[in-house]
Amino acid sequence: MLRLLIGTGLALMVLGFGAAGWQYWASLPAAPATQDPSAQPADAALAQGGWLVSPTGGLIPRDDVRAYLAQDRLVPGRSVTVTHTAPLTALLAEGQTLPAQPYLQVFADIRAPRMAEGLCPVLLASVAQDCAIHSARVVPDSVDPVRGTARFRIELAYRLKPEADPLPDLGAHVFLSEILAVGDDPAAVTVPAPEEAAEPAEDDAAPAEVANPLAAASVTDALAALVATVVQTCSDAEDRQACRLLSLSLDWAPGTPGFGQGRVGWLEPLPEGMLLAPSLDPAPEAPQG
Repeated sequence: MLRLLIGTGLALMVLGFGAAGWQYWASLPAAPATQDPSAQPADAALAQGGWLVSPTGGLIPRDDVRAYLAQDRLVPGRSVTVTHTAPLTALLAEGQTLPAQPYLQVFADIRAPRMAEGLCPVLLASVAQDCAIHSARVVPDSVDPVRGTARFRIELAYRLKPEADPLPDLGAHVFLSEILAVGDDPAAVTVPAPEEAAEPAEDDAAPAEVANPLAAASVTDALAALVATVVQTCSDAEDRQACRLLSLSLDWAPGTPGFGQGRVGWLEPLPEGMLLAPSLDPAPEAPQG
């Protein structure tokens, strides 16, 4: 009997310690995704506390670092925002009719994901390895029952396709970024004063008009043109190494000039005489909003 009690006690102790050990191992953080054999070296550097610095020696915000380095996953800083006008009838399935006017705004918001169809394939056909719809909503108070249209705002997240050439030594380079504007910015359009509208002198050459690549027949064509223009502009700059597309925004409506912006980031060698060492302080977080 005594042996039975002792054996039972030992068994319970083993089970108790085993459960405690399992809970400990289960509570440990999961292995980083960069341990995947297909992960890029830059992603491994990010998992180990990768950092980028500006030409003045300051640390780059972590959201920008993730958007530039973390090519193996979707991150908030790498996104595409498309705001465009579309007919409400595009929200209908075959045989359906639009609801009464008081319900159009709610109806448009519920069916807004339909307006995202076709956008991810544009990215997948060009720069993206993966693409997902983050959100799709109707712009508040944008429903026009007279014209039968509404404005929709679509947000996409994406992963860039892997590059053939590895990144250069991050410790020997600085990170820079720029916002490239494409098309006609509605906020920048001004009406000249009467005295400014005078006929130009004969020796003054009139500025050549540049066709707006975003004046396309559809929002998908406009997005494709925006991607191609931003990527080409960045790659044409000879002093930019590993230029990557960080984010895009497009504002488009049928029959009107479109406007878009693309944010790109790249690396350049350290300025002469500049030596870098990782800071002991965490990198600043990107501003919200």
